[in-house]
Formats: sequence, C-alpha cells, structure tokens
Amino acid sequence: MTENPDPIVSSSDLPIVLVVEDNPVERQLASKILRNANFEVIAVDCGEAVLDAVVNYQPDIILLDALLPDIDGFDVCQHLRAHPQGVYIPVIMLTGLHDVSSINRAYEAGATDFFTKPINHSLLVHRIKYLLRARLIMDQLRMSKQSLASAQQVAKMGHWELHVEKNRFQVSEEMLRLYRLDGARDDASIAVFLQRCHPDDRQHLEDSLKASVRDLCEARVEHRIVFDDGTERYLEVHTTVMQVEGDGSTHILGISIDVTERKESEREILRLAYCDRLTGLPNRSLLENFLEQAIPRSHLHGGAMAILGIDLDLFNRINNSMGHSAGDAVLQQLTQRLNNLVSCADVSLYLERLSLSMDSVLDNVATNMVSRLAADTFIIAMTGADQNSGEVERFAERVKASFQQPFLYRGQELFVTASIGIAYSELASSPPESLLQKADVAMHEAKTQGRNEIREYSGDLVTKVSSHLLIQNDLRKALQNGEFQLFYQPKISTRDFSVKGFEALIRWVHPVKGLVPPDQFITVAEDTGQIVDIGRWVVETACKQNKQWLDEGLVNVRVAVNVSARQFKEGNLFEVIESALASAGLKEENLELEMTEGVLMSDPNTSDILSELRARGVAISLDDFGTGYSSLSYITRFPIDTIKIDRCFVQDITLDSEKAAIVSAVSNLSHGLNFNVVAEGVETAAELDVIRQLRCDEVQGYYYCQPMAAQDITEWLRNRDTGLYLTSVK
Repeated sequence: MTENPDPIVSSSDLPIVLVVEDNPVERQLASKILRNANFEVIAVDCGEAVLDAVVNYQPDIILLDALLPDIDGFDVCQHLRAHPQGVYIPVIMLTGLHDVSSINRAYEAGATDFFTKPINHSLLVHRIKYLLRARLIMDQLRMSKQSLASAQQVAKMGHWELHVEKNRFQVSEEMLRLYRLDGARDDASIAVFLQRCHPDDRQHLEDSLKASVRDLCEARVEHRIVFDDGTERYLEVHTTVMQVEGDGSTHILGISIDVTERKESEREILRLAYCDRLTGLPNRSLLENFLEQAIPRSHLHGGAMAILGIDLDLFNRINNSMGHSAGDAVLQQLTQRLNNLVSCADVSLYLERLSLSMDSVLDNVATNMVSRLAADTFIIAMTGADQNSGEVERFAERVKASFQQPFLYRGQELFVTASIGIAYSELASSPPESLLQKADVAMHEAKTQGRNEIREYSGDLVTKVSSHLLIQNDLRKALQNGEFQLFYQPKISTRDFSVKGFEALIRWVHPVKGLVPPDQFITVAEDTGQIVDIGRWVVETACKQNKQWLDEGLVNVRVAVNVSARQFKEGNLFEVIESALASAGLKEENLELEMTEGVLMSDPNTSDILSELRARGVAISLDDFGTGYSSLSYITRFPIDTIKIDRCFVQDITLDSEKAAIVSAVSNLSHGLNFNVVAEGVETAAELDVIRQLRCDEVQGYYYCQPMAAQDITEWLRNRDTGLYLTSVK
C-alpha cells in the first residue's frame, strides 16, 4: 500500500524518492530521514504497488528492498525496467545479503546501485544525491544524443570513429541506416563499410583516408555506395585525424552525409555545362578536358592523338528549305551513326568523374570521344593512333561512306555530304586548342577543294591560311585605294564571227604583289562578305565602260558581270543594278548577269529577284554548266537566257568524243528551250570547228582574244572591220 495519498503530479519541486520496504519501522525511519534531507517521499510496502506508484508519482529515484513479502526486489526491478517509464529511473537495491551472487543478480536485474543493511542513513543520503546528479547528467546526455540522432536522421548524416592501431570501428545508428546495416552494430567494421563502396570509388576513398592519417590532415571525399539490390547512393565524407597525447594512438573521426539528391542536381548542371542539348554529345569544354589527359596518355603508350573534324556541306540548305526540325533530325541521326562507328564511353561516365571531383576522367572508360562543337561540326577524338599505319585515314573513309545512306525526315530522304579534316598530336604536351585548330584548318581545306573530301593537316595549310588572312586584310584597303581593275573578254558569234558581248573579269593590281588573279582572292572576299562591295563596284564600272563604248559607236552589245550568292543575300542586288544602270545611263538590255548553279540554289528569293530583273530587260546567264548539280529542274525553274558550257568540256574536244556528245546534248536541249549557248575556253581552230558543228551560238576564249583592260579592248575593237563585226542587241 502507499503511505501518503499524494496527487498524481506533485506540486513540489523537491526530488521524489520512492521507498519500497515491507518493515514499517525501517520504512518510516527512512522516510523521515529523507524528508529531513529535503526529499519528497512516497512509500509502499510491497512489490505489486511499485509500478502503480511509478506511473502515478513519477519518482526521481527508488529505494527497493530485495526481500519483499509478495515479489522479491529482483523481479520487481526487472518488471520496472521493462516498463517505458521505469527504464531510466535509478534504483538502489537495499539488501542484507552480502554474497557476490546476490550483488551480481541485483545488477543483472537492472539495479543502478546497491546498499547493504543495516543502513547508514547519512551515507545513504549522499549516495542518493550523487545518483540524482548522475541521472540529471545522463538525462541531458540522452536528450542530446536523441537530438543529435534526430538531426542526423533528418540530415542523412552518420558519424564514425576508427581507432587506427586497434582497428576499432564505432558508428552511429544513422551511419548504419545510411549503409543499410541496421541491427548489425556488433558486426560493424571498416572492412564491411568499404565493401559497400562502389568498386570504382573504393581505391580513391582508401587513398584519401591513408593520406589523411599520414599527413594528419582533414580530408573530404565523395564516393558511391552500392546496396544488395544494385541501387546506388552518393556519400560525402569529411574526416579529421586526432592523436591522443597519453598513449599516442591515432583516431580518424568521420562524418558521412548522404548527398544523392544534391549530386543528381549537380549532374544535371554538369550535363548542361558539358553536353550538347540536342545530341547529348560532349561539347567543346568536355572535349578539351578529355584531350588534356588523353594526349599525354597516347604518347606515353607510343601512339598519338588523332582528331577528325567533320563539317556538313551546305547544311544550311536543309534548315532553309525544310526548317530547323529537319536539320535537328539529321544531326541526331548522324550522332547515332558516329556512335556506332566509334567505340566510346557514355558521356554520363565522364560526368560521374567530374561530379566526384576525380583527377582523371579516363580511368576505366573507353578512350575515344565523339563531340559536337558547333551547329554542324563534329569531332572524333581517337587515342593511341599510329600516324603511319593509315588506320585513321581508312576510318575517315568509313565515316565519309556513312553519308551515302540517306537521312530520314517525315518519310523523306535527305542527302548530306561532309568535309573531313585530320590532325595528329605531335608531342605529349600538345595543347588541345592547337590540335583542334589544326583539324579545323584541314577541314576548311577539304571544303575549298570541292567539299565531300578528306584532308590531312600539313604545314603547307598553315601557310595557305596565313596567306588567306593577309589577303583578307589587304582586300579591306584595295577597294578604297582603287586597286581593282576590270578586264574584258569578248563573246564571238560562231555564225558571222561578230562580237556578241563582253564578260567583265575583275583583276587586283596589288601595290606590292602586282597582279593577283581572281582565284586567289574571290573566295576570300565571299567568305568575309567583302564581295558585296566589290560586286557593286564591278557592276557600276562595267555599266559605265559599256556606255562609253556605245557612245563612241564601237559596239552595241551586252556586258556580263558575275554575281555571287552573298550579293543576293546581303547586297540588295536589285537596287544595286538599277542604280548602276541609272548612273551610267545604260539600258537594261545592255547588261547581263552571270551566275553558277550554286548561286541559283543559295537563296529562296533568288528566282524572284532574277524574274523581276529579266522582266526589265536584264539578261541572265548560267555559268560553268556541267560542273555543278546540272539539274534540268534548275534551268526550267529559273529565268535563264544563256547556258555557258564549261571549258573542261571544250578543251581538246573532237567530234567522236564523249565531250562532243555532252556539248551536243546541252546545245540541243538549250535550243529547244530557246536558250543561247556559249562555249567557254576555245583556244584552237580545231576546237572552234567542232563547237560550230555542235551548233553552239557563241564562243569565248584565247583563240579570239584573251581578257584585256578596257583601253586595250577599245583599241582591239577599232582595229576590227566594223562593217563585218559590229552588230546591235537583238
């Protein structure tokens, strides 16, 4: 029974002592002494009342007699410890038994301490006060531990300690949860935790821990752990090393944090930073990172780094004619083809190593890479290449051959070719930027050689590029300094040998280099856009010169000027021609525009501009016919007056040759469409005789007259029999 029926919750701030004693004298004596010592006392005389008293009064400490009439104190203590409210209450076992087995039994039952009878009450009070202070400290420690455990669980952070000399490994509960080793505290060891580490990251982690111990420094390392079901998590480990002064032992204190969600976000950021969004291929940044490590590794193993620069030819035509979605489809299909040709690792493996801040992105991954550098420019990087074996060149041929298969877009077949440049690293220290530049130079050379070609970098190409830059710089001054000059070459009728017109041909008289032929600067001018201003000058000068000949009564024919694609796109060609004619006072019937098939195809608006010019009387001539696409659809779609057969079909022509068959076919087709036919490059009487028999209307070439300056053409005209050769425009 309980001696005092106090309320369930005491209003006193005094510590509550529950006295369990069946002897009423000892119970009352102990209660009196404890009250005098400023304790609040609850007293019961049997074991059955203990648990109710604990629940109702929540005592701070219990004095429990070992020998009770109903249940002995040992069993009461065990039941008390099994109850949630009795787990942490200090229990002092009062016993008259002095044998060691009874003492052991008291501790095994859960007693905090024991006190032998007869009781020394003064000593008992001190013992109670000590245990109450100890309980307060333990409660605070337990609360701190629970708070720490809760915080670690929320933060997914576990802590651990490794005694290096004894290989003793202690871990927190959250550490066990992170590694999915709940309930395996007794089996926890550093080896067990390392076994969970991803095989590719394990050595990196071990090396970091060893370096931390060796240098007595802090360390930070990220690694993956792999569970039995194959799932992976990312951990960030922070370690510090402590040496105990007393025994000199070394301890590694570590915190392991689950950073999986953060790593996933970082990986996405890395993907945006290092990968092309359309194709998923590495971009320039990741490629250069790769090359910085791959170049020295290739030379270390006796090889070289080979770079294949791949640029699609006239790719903008697909975007312009069918839209960017068609172009994107081609790029994505090309990516798949290149990946099928090249053995390379998935880009995610490189991002993995960058995410883990590893020094090398090459360990345990394939050592080739396919990258997209620009809109239609791809790079294939191949390690360990033998420059003398021809293996890379043969591979480049396979890449080129892959373009023979059509690309598909919405059921339509699209055909694209590619220009490929090859470059090799020369030294292990070759900078990636320099190697990529060499491949770009070789690729550009492949384009200038007609596209759909493969070129290997050589020192001569650098000289050529340097010359290209010098020409580009000099061209900027040439127009304003009046360094350009027009030469003219007549077109002669095959029927009566009269002059039917002139072609204006630009020449550059460089103040230092002298006469620079067009094939050395026209391409540069087109690449830089300077051809627009140069073309305007050509039209204006040719119109003025033709008007001068007309006013002098020397000739009344057309003068032809060549027009480039950029003049259609950027030069306001219609306004330029109208202005030039008006300024010179020349009629539209005295002007002819010459252009290649490539120019006709270059811009969707070309046909409309030409139609309007032709409607006003300007003649249109298709130049170099037979060397480009030579599609019959172009000569029927575009407003054309004249077809000019390229000189390659005229040189050394004979009546029974294939060239004659081609010229005859073009001539007959043109006449059927009411086109005029001009044969270029006639240099001998034999060639002229065949051309006349094949019914070409006009010829142009050295046989009659080479291109000459305006004053020389004026003199040439005056020396001819004007009655026989001067004719008017039809």
